[in-house]
Amino acid sequence: MKFSVAIAGSFAFIAFASVAVMGAVGVTAQDGAAPEASVSSPVDGTAARWQRVLLPPAATPMAEQCVVVDADLYAHAAPGLRDVRLVQDGQELPYAMDVSFDTRVGDAAAPPTDDRALYEPVQTIRLLPQPAAGVAGLQMGDVPDTYYNETLLSAHVPVERVRIVPAPKAEAKVELRASARMNLGQAEELRAVLTADHPVVPFTIGANLQEPADILVHVVDHGGAPQAIVLEMRRREICYQPRSMSAVHMLLGDATAVPPRYDYALRFRPSAQPLLAAMGPMAANPSYQMPQTPAPVLRVSAGVRTAVMLVIALGSLAVMAFAIVELRRK
Repeated sequence: MKFSVAIAGSFAFIAFASVAVMGAVGVTAQDGAAPEASVSSPVDGTAARWQRVLLPPAATPMAEQCVVVDADLYAHAAPGLRDVRLVQDGQELPYAMDVSFDTRVGDAAAPPTDDRALYEPVQTIRLLPQPAAGVAGLQMGDVPDTYYNETLLSAHVPVERVRIVPAPKAEAKVELRASARMNLGQAEELRAVLTADHPVVPFTIGANLQEPADILVHVVDHGGAPQAIVLEMRRREICYQPRSMSAVHMLLGDATAVPPRYDYALRFRPSAQPLLAAMGPMAANPSYQMPQTPAPVLRVSAGVRTAVMLVIALGSLAVMAFAIVELRRK
């Protein structure tokens, strides 16, 4: 009887230990299998942290319309605006993105010096007098005709051109040096001379910054009287066809969202003079629900699990052998 109880107890120990280990390490059917492709789910508004209301043109509110993308939208959205969704009457409203390019070069070539594409301001950097190097901690005034300033550019905001205001006068020029540092290992620098004929210069600071960039500009004025440097991006428009007279809400701020794919975008043909809607201010989405963080689960590789199970089995056999020896002694 004692022998049977010992053996049963040993097998119970093996089963209990196996279940405990398998549960603790979070075993799945196929740990090495590739995850399934993400599928977009219907928009319910709970995953988007922010919202903006789109106000249609008063004359033709039901016509196809576009809203101009601003820097604030990029700063609050996921990279590439992949999380932007339009919702009307509780249903997702498809849209298309239109980007302004000079038709003489297209999007694969560098813009010409007289680029005719439309641009939107991203950030204005006011120029300050460049202080001279101090002697023994004392300031020695300002460097004549030399200016500088430093600012921070939000993540995800594209910059594709630099413009100086006001534009240099005839026969004047402005030497510009601009640098953008994203982190310790990534930096970009621009050196250019701006004149009355060329008051702008291309300057691409990353397609989509994954983190804020520190922008520093230095300007040497030769009769141009510059006041500010304007960082600009190409005009981008989000175009859509309303289904009703109801308000259209733009939802964004979901880092887990995947880019949408619409048949509407494939059929869309941009207009030379689109009807422009207005975009309301950025506001918190009242339907947003903070995602629940699951309790951390310890995961180990299949090899480690096999070794652990082997140790448990050998330990259990040792317990059984010890029980048998003790029973025989008695």
